Amino acid sequence: MTRTKGSLIASVAMALLALGWGLTSKSNEKQTSKPTAGFILAKESRNEEKIEISGFANGANRAEIAPMASGKIIRLLKYEGEKVSKGQALAIIEATQADAQLEAASATVKSLEKTVSESEQYYDQLVDEAKESGANDESVQSAKRARDLQIQATKSQLAAANGALKVAKAGKGNLTLTAPFAGTIIAINEREGGFANFSMPLISLSTENNLEIETYVSAQLSKNILVGTVATFQAPDEKTISGTVTAVAPGADNSNFKTLIRIRLNDEQEAVHLGDFLRGEILIPRQGSAISIPRKALISRGGDQVVFVLDENNRAKQQPVKAVAENGDLVDITEGLSIDQKVVVEGQQYLVNNSITSPYETK
Repeated sequence: MTRTKGSLIASVAMALLALGWGLTSKSNEKQTSKPTAGFILAKESRNEEKIEISGFANGANRAEIAPMASGKIIRLLKYEGEKVSKGQALAIIEATQADAQLEAASATVKSLEKTVSESEQYYDQLVDEAKESGANDESVQSAKRARDLQIQATKSQLAAANGALKVAKAGKGNLTLTAPFAGTIIAINEREGGFANFSMPLISLSTENNLEIETYVSAQLSKNILVGTVATFQAPDEKTISGTVTAVAPGADNSNFKTLIRIRLNDEQEAVHLGDFLRGEILIPRQGSAISIPRKALISRGGDQVVFVLDENNRAKQQPVKAVAENGDLVDITEGLSIDQKVVVEGQQYLVNNSITSPYETK
């Protein structure tokens, strides 16, 4: 009985020992499990950099037509999309403020005429006094030059005031806006019955020939765009058309640090129409070499852009990089990577620095 009891105790002890060994093995196996990491081999980027652009197709000749006096829009004679001929009436404006503008312009002209007359008398008197005081010729000539400069400046102001007076006289009564050239109305900025402001564009007119696009690119990239650079666009019917850069603004817009460029469309098949919105790209030579990797390889750590690379022992290393441009799903890296380095693109979220991985190459 005692021997049987002892055998039973020994069997139980051995079973517990085996169970503990199994749990320890599973625990060790779990602890030594390697995270998987999908990688690609870093490749040199192409020698051209793509700049994405977009804009509306407009005619080479455009005009923003504004009334010469503020007033209510009595009637719109033409509407967006309509074709008009040169001199054709577009809208009628009730110039309610014309009388006030005419009165103000007349008062300005009279005031300046008086100033010119008094200035001539005053400076003539100074010249006479210089002569009578026995001043030398240089002093007299200096007085004459001062007189002539002052009078000329006042007369210039008078000429501008007379111009404003003529505009005010022309605007007395109802105004009729007319087309300065034949074209298509592409925009009307106020409804019939609304208020039209003096010198503010009411109607936009454009020709349909020689279509072009105006678009903005970053000031940094614009330095590499020259007149004659070729652009490509996707037309509404899915056809690809080309364009040529005809102008690059000499400076950037202070509000967004972007530069205006103008591109003439080479649309021999007439696939594009006035007002169509087009997307396209310009290819420019790359300045310096770069490494191309998938965008998804980039992760943010502490505000910095980093990637994980694998060494010869499949150990993951966190590597800071400098990304300079995006081309679709790819990112160009100029600092931090070398060609044929293994860059992790899948499973980064499970990695920490110096993780030993179970790698596989992705397509």
